[in-house]
Amino acid sequence: MNAQPAGDRLPREYLKIGIALVLGAAMAMLDATVIAVATRTLAERFGSPLSTVAWVSTAYLLTMSVVVPLAGWSMERFGGRRVWLLGVTAFLAGSVLCGAAWSIPSLIAFRVLQALGGGLIQPVGQALLGRNVGPRHMARVMAVMSVPLALLPVLGPAVGGLLLAEWGWRWIFFINVPIGLLAIVLVRLWVPASAPAAGSAGGPAAAARFDVRGFALISPGLAALVYGCSAAGDHGGFASPAAWGPVLGGLALVTAFVVYSLRTRIKPLVDLRLFRDRAFAVAMLNAALMGATLFGAMFLLPLYFQQAHGFSPLRAGLVLAPQGLGTAISTFAAGRLTNRTGPRVLVMTGTAVATAATLPFALVGAHTSAAALAAPLLLRGLGLGLVMAPLIAAGYSTLRQESIPQATTTFNILNRVGGSIGTAVLAVILVRGLAGGAPTPAGVASAYGATFWWALACTAVTLVTAAFLPGAKGMQAALAAAAARQGSEAGAGSGRAVADSGRPGKPGRPGKAAEPAESAEPVSA
Repeated sequence: MNAQPAGDRLPREYLKIGIALVLGAAMAMLDATVIAVATRTLAERFGSPLSTVAWVSTAYLLTMSVVVPLAGWSMERFGGRRVWLLGVTAFLAGSVLCGAAWSIPSLIAFRVLQALGGGLIQPVGQALLGRNVGPRHMARVMAVMSVPLALLPVLGPAVGGLLLAEWGWRWIFFINVPIGLLAIVLVRLWVPASAPAAGSAGGPAAAARFDVRGFALISPGLAALVYGCSAAGDHGGFASPAAWGPVLGGLALVTAFVVYSLRTRIKPLVDLRLFRDRAFAVAMLNAALMGATLFGAMFLLPLYFQQAHGFSPLRAGLVLAPQGLGTAISTFAAGRLTNRTGPRVLVMTGTAVATAATLPFALVGAHTSAAALAAPLLLRGLGLGLVMAPLIAAGYSTLRQESIPQATTTFNILNRVGGSIGTAVLAVILVRGLAGGAPTPAGVASAYGATFWWALACTAVTLVTAAFLPGAKGMQAALAAAAARQGSEAGAGSGRAVADSGRPGKPGRPGKAAEPAESAEPVSA
């Protein structure tokens, strides 16, 4: 990998890589938000109960939990761009089959195929960014990518409602095809191909060897945890065997994987030794907490406007537009400021703003208007947008390039598990509050207010862990060390290439840069 370009401006090639990769992530996120709007329509179309139709989403989530741990190994074994293209292709094939489904069981089966690809798109795309862009520009490119991702939860319900009304339910899947095809074309044009890893300490065989025992522990363990958390929300608590059984089983398997991964001599599927790096460990802890905060609130907010105000799903989604707008604005700003101020200031500031903006929801009453909550939603979005890009930049800042696929896998696992747990806990609190209160507007508002207090507390906890993130000096030192390390590795690679070219019978290989050249035309972003 070449040395990073100097200066504060973002090279155009890096921006193109981010745009190409964000299309895949945006396609998967749009699919998830549109499906949520279509649940009742699917139940009516196929004459199935809502509990059965819910498996259209549940099967997808469980399959993704199984697939995500494979992201790091598959990149090292087959090359990052190839795996990403395979993931998008599988997702598109699943989308076409879902659109052609003739029954709920067939639709659920095709959603599993979708998830086999969807589970790879986000972590592999994020790792490709880290490898091609490097830590110096990671926050800037992540900020550019996060703008459409922040707006999609708002646009998704509107797009879903339009598709259902004008073209029918099959088009909520067919809409993925043009987006995915465009993403494939742009990635092939703009994202450099990466060779499979040769293996670091373990050599080529270690890089190619699949950790069967680790897979048998971590993937079913994560799936059981996610399913148990979902069941807890559906059954009103973790006391139901449908909830605590999978949760305990999942915890046992994950614990066994932790013990195994720290003792095994082969490279584990998820390398927990990365947590010896303090910056990475703190960033991952914050990622798990932010997953609980973000996904938990995404569960609560639309339901609040639907139940307390009687809004349709489409209108509830549109009411949340200020939060998406705020997130898009501040994420863009955070990308420009991360290297200058350090992640600590931005994450603590964003968390404090998001915590304060959640307070009005904890104080809602029967007559609280949606208009009165627009400003808090905007502020909450502004706060959340300051958090994610600095967290990712902090987590990657001290890592070697060969560790990025494993780091990305770990980040996505913790973020998703944190989101599942946070959503489950808030769902249990809400269900109990609604069951114990009067079925009046005041009772409904009171139940949601009490639940938002817990969401506020969860957000505030991140303030404590954020205090241990790198400051401005720490971030600058990490970036300087990374630049020096990359320069040393590039020099060593050039020496090997020259030596190889002089050997009889072994032609020199033309150097294909793993990232854009330093002379790339910069653009402001």
